[in-house]
Amino acid sequence: MREINVGIRFEPNEGLLFSGIEEVNGLINRGGKVTAVEPGGVLMRKLSEDSDSVSVTLFGCEVKVIVDDSGVEASPKTLEHNRLYKEGTDLVSPYMRLVNRDFQSADSADAQKALERGIELLRQAIAINPANWSAYWVIGKAYQALGKSGEACDAFGKAYGLEKGNADVAREYMFECLNLGHAAQAIAAARHAVKLKPKDAGLAANLALALLIGGKLDDAAKAVTSALALAPDDAITRNLQKIIADVQAGRRRQPSKMADLNVR
Repeated sequence: MREINVGIRFEPNEGLLFSGIEEVNGLINRGGKVTAVEPGGVLMRKLSEDSDSVSVTLFGCEVKVIVDDSGVEASPKTLEHNRLYKEGTDLVSPYMRLVNRDFQSADSADAQKALERGIELLRQAIAINPANWSAYWVIGKAYQALGKSGEACDAFGKAYGLEKGNADVAREYMFECLNLGHAAQAIAAARHAVKLKPKDAGLAANLALALLIGGKLDDAAKAVTSALALAPDDAITRNLQKIIADVQAGRRRQPSKMADLNVR
């Protein structure tokens, strides 16, 4: 049996978002049986003016759904989902841009065909299990390889909405938001990533970058100082510190998106 809280939450930078529905529907699609629907808890929280990310469950909109998932793992739909996910991921994987790993260029017609087919298969997997955040993440990497930031940002945003416990998902979403100039969403995702891994110098530097592009220069200066305290010899972070100082002093124009900088 699995208990899933289903409701509506509010994210200041994302708007009203449903939660839990994807997981319930994914289980039902793969053979799960709803055995009960019960009143759930209620959370009300007042938003502060400077809050970057506060979740609110609206009164009367949260329920607890109990699903018998005993037959899900071996069901034909689950096996089909797993096949689609693996085949799609295998097609995208050679072109993924990952740290400390070589990747193939996506410039050729064959590469673009493979990536588009991978995206198609992954979307078929998501149609079976809408809660598969990893499939959305791989789709984001595919669009990233194709140079389509808008589509990549949308896919990473859906992955981030489903999986808040993975700092890399937040990081990828943050960077694509910055590519598009969506600074508020980038700052919220970067702050969340730092909360997940407060000792990660790279995530601290990412927060400084997002704050810089968001025009929060004093906060950016503090964040980059924190990043350097964790990794004093990091050349990229030191360059970012100089850029922040130059913007503060008026020696450099305020950036509005990643294309205005060269720090990644």
